[in-house]
Amino acid sequence: MANSAIPGSKRVSLLSRLSLAPLLIWSVILVLTPNALMIVYSLWQSEDGVLKQVVSIDNYIEALTNPVTISVLTRTLFVAIGASILATLIAYPTAWFVVRRLSKRRLLAVLLVIVPLWISFLIRVYSWKLVLGERGFINSTLLSLGLIDEPLTFMLYSSFAVFLTLTYVAIPFCFVASYSALERLPNSLLEASADSGATPIQTFRTVIWPLTRQGAAIGFSLALLLSCGDYLTPAMVGGLNGTMFGSLMITQFGLTNDWPLGAAMAVILLLITAMFLAVVARITRTEGTLD
Repeated sequence: MANSAIPGSKRVSLLSRLSLAPLLIWSVILVLTPNALMIVYSLWQSEDGVLKQVVSIDNYIEALTNPVTISVLTRTLFVAIGASILATLIAYPTAWFVVRRLSKRRLLAVLLVIVPLWISFLIRVYSWKLVLGERGFINSTLLSLGLIDEPLTFMLYSSFAVFLTLTYVAIPFCFVASYSALERLPNSLLEASADSGATPIQTFRTVIWPLTRQGAAIGFSLALLLSCGDYLTPAMVGGLNGTMFGSLMITQFGLTNDWPLGAAMAVILLLITAMFLAVVARITRTEGTLD
């Protein structure tokens, strides 16, 4: 009997491995192969637009020693991390309110938060030009109220505009991740905490946050990934003062036709972003799961 059961278990194991084959194939095609090619390109050289397959780390040295590149990279990290933090701080309490305070209109509230994702990214970014511009909604309102004598010029084509727009774009992603974590939080845990005499702040610190911080971290990570590599937002609302690292990379791949340098810059940004995400994952790691 034991021997007859062995072939069946082997078949089950084989079927389970075959079921993972499509996922592995797509991962190789869409993730591993493009990144491997980017690394290979970053080690080659480009002279006058001509690609030379000579292995060297000169592109990394040039990117890491260029003061302009370092300045833009620093600005990108500050803006991206700041926008991701602010988006998470807005989305997490909003998700908590929707989960715990709304019942009949919960689905409507969720749809209102995520409906911007149904709209073109280009339109969402362009709409902020209509809000922040010299003749935009904010300036027009302040002028009509007599609060200012001339339009405010610092809001558009600046790092502030990029920061605000990236925060707006990232909020739905942070909300969905936080909402998923908070919705799975059992009411019994909150009731037990209250019965034990814990204050709302103590309940949040010892029960709610430890069990839902991973969802908030996922939302933050999605926002950070979106913000670090974005080049459309800086191009539309940032101007020269709001140039981000993605804009420099696009310039290398397009205008200057220096693909190896652009690939090296992409690898550098990838490694730095991965480092930040690893730190976030380590800090917000949750022991156990909620079923």
